[in-house]
Amino acid sequence: MEDSFMRPARFQDFVLDLARIAPDGGQPKPLADVGEKRYPYGVVAHAGGKEIRYQIIAESRAGDDFDQPEKIREADQAFDPDAVPAGGLFEERWLAELVAKSGTRELTDIAIWSAREGNRKGNDGVTFFFADSAKIYARVVR
Repeated sequence: MEDSFMRPARFQDFVLDLARIAPDGGQPKPLADVGEKRYPYGVVAHAGGKEIRYQIIAESRAGDDFDQPEKIREADQAFDPDAVPAGGLFEERWLAELVAKSGTRELTDIAIWSAREGNRKGNDGVTFFFADSAKIYARVVR
């Protein structure tokens, strides 16, 4: 079996676990648990005194069989939390830093959308790049 990719359900659980132990994560829940039915995967957390919602979308290569268990691929070293890009909105930075500080060796890079040149207003979120070539898009839901 070929390597599989970070999948949205596992990323959702990963973020929920991280937010539960974060000093400012509040009581995070899947979006579906708070009545948000538009997106199959997502998280709601409380940070900086406000509720933050994220839709989680995955990009994997053709051939990743979701009926098969994941095979996790790690990078040679954990992602450096100091490598989180500068700029961005509070909601983007909070999630980017939460995941970056986790110590996971699956993560290889992070992009903050609102800090990109030419980013469309209201198109806010974070892209997480993984050692297995998967990408997770965590879009801020308003």
